[in-house]
Parts: sequence; C-alpha cells; structure tokens
Amino acid sequence: MIDKTVLLDKAITLSEVYGNNLETVVYTQGCGLSARLRLEKLGFNTNGKKFAISTYNSLIETRIKNESHSWRNDNRAGLLWLDDLFELEMNKEYILPIISQADLFLNNDILDPNIQVEDQFFVSAIMGRAYKHTLNEKYLKFMISHVIDTPLMREDGIYIHSKIAEFPWGRGNGFAAYGLIEAILYTPDDFLGKDDLILKNKKHIDALIKLQTNTGAWRQVIDNTNSYEELTATCMIGYALISSIRLKILSEDYYQYVEKAWNFVDSKIEETGIVHDSCTGTGSLKTIEEYLSRKRENGFDNRGGSLAAWFLSSLYDFEDKK
Repeated sequence: MIDKTVLLDKAITLSEVYGNNLETVVYTQGCGLSARLRLEKLGFNTNGKKFAISTYNSLIETRIKNESHSWRNDNRAGLLWLDDLFELEMNKEYILPIISQADLFLNNDILDPNIQVEDQFFVSAIMGRAYKHTLNEKYLKFMISHVIDTPLMREDGIYIHSKIAEFPWGRGNGFAAYGLIEAILYTPDDFLGKDDLILKNKKHIDALIKLQTNTGAWRQVIDNTNSYEELTATCMIGYALISSIRLKILSEDYYQYVEKAWNFVDSKIEETGIVHDSCTGTGSLKTIEEYLSRKRENGFDNRGGSLAAWFLSSLYDFEDKK
C-alpha cells in the first residue's frame, strides 16, 4: 500500500531541488523539470512553468545557436520538458526545438555505431514528441525501427549496454525501459509496429521483475547479486511499470512490483532532497569489474534526484486518478 501523502511530499521535495538549473541542457536536468511541470498540471505550484518559460526564451535567443552544435543525444533528450510546457500553455512554438533536433536524427549520422542502449530513450523522447506535434510518420518510423531492431536485447529479455560492452548495466535497462514505454505512448494503436513494441516491452518487464530484489530495487549490474542496489535503475523501471499499467498494456497484477520499487526509492530520499545509491555517469566499460565498482553518488545528485522525481510524479498521478 502506498501512502499518497508521503508520495506527494517526496515528489514536491524533489521538485524543489531538481529541474531548476539548466546550465547544461541534458536529460538529467530535463526529466527533473518535466516532473515539476507535471506536478503543476496536477494542480501543485512548483514555479516550474515560470522557470520553463524563462529557459525556453534563453534556448531560442542564445543557447541553441551557441551550444547545440556540440550537443550529444543526451543533451537533445534534455528538451523533453518542452512538451509538458506546451500542455500547460498550448503554445506550439515551445515544440519547435524538439522538431529541429528530431530532424538531426533523420538527416545526420548522430547515433553511435556501437549502439548504446542510452539512445533507445534519447531517440524515443525526441522522435515521439516530434510525431505528436507534426503527425509526420517519418519520426514514428525512425523511432520504431530503432527500438525494434536493436541488437542489444538478450534472449532472456535483458539488455546489454552496447555492442562493445556486453554487460547488463542496471541504468542501461532503465534506458531501454524508458525508450520502449515512450515509443508505445506516442505510437497510434493502428500503426504498424505498435504490437511489436508492446510485446517487446512485456518481454523486458517480465525479465526484470524476476531480478527485483527483496527490498524492491534493481541492481547496478542487474543480474549480479554481488552488485549494489541502485536508485536510478529502480526509478526508471518503476516509471516504465506504472506507465505500462496506466496505458493498460500490463495488467494491475504488476502493481505489486511498483509498490516494492516505491518502498526502496522512498528509503533513498531524504527530506532535504538528498538521494542515495545513484550510480555515477557511466559510458561503455571494458570489464564487469568496472561496472561492479562504479561509484555510488550520495547527496544532491541531478541524475538520481531528477529520475526519482519523474517516477514519483507519474506514480502520484496514477494513484490520484485511481
């Protein structure tokens, strides 16, 4: 059983600390701002809209011109909150930066040839929203092909990090889960490939729930019992689970795993917004030992705090409507 009061309190605490500093345009900040805006859509004042409008103006006036030439795909995904701002303001201009970045995926070779699992989320976050606001199927087809044709899912349903790092990284599986659920969200029910996305999502989730720990977490190396229980992977998989239940592509039988994930995440968030056991930034590594020894962040951590905020705001929305 989830205490809605505690859940909302933690979500608002995180919104006060994260998603309010976009010195770097990147998904770790963008998810935090998105969470703030989603709470505002639910009627809670986080001052997110005011900050988002100011940040949008900065993007248009200087930052895209001066910075976007050096952006990576994690930077591009940092624009996803513009869709939440649109839903609050209904101003189509707010979506234009997303569409321009989506066009780069179509017109430039900006995906890593080693196929990093992170890109499954970064592609879906941008291409799905570009399709939502243009209804141009070129974005949808690119997104679906990228998610369905990936060589990174193992036979057992778990994802490896990349073609040069065949290790089942915890946050990597979070990225894969994010990418699948975002692709499903933006693909119309009658569009070719939607059923394949749903089946792949279920295969992944079913593999993941077998690996959830007794405390409700997923690990830094997701199938290695010697690996530590990790915050971001748990938040990302929890987000994918609650989103799948909300979209009715998974039954409410899966809600028990969401409750367990919430219990773990709740235990890792302090009243000040400090978070614990969030794996530090991780590119493709050469050995399993490097993944097992990867540093845990404990403190004010944008990655852990923002991804926790995205999970908690979505979980509260589900609980509130239920």
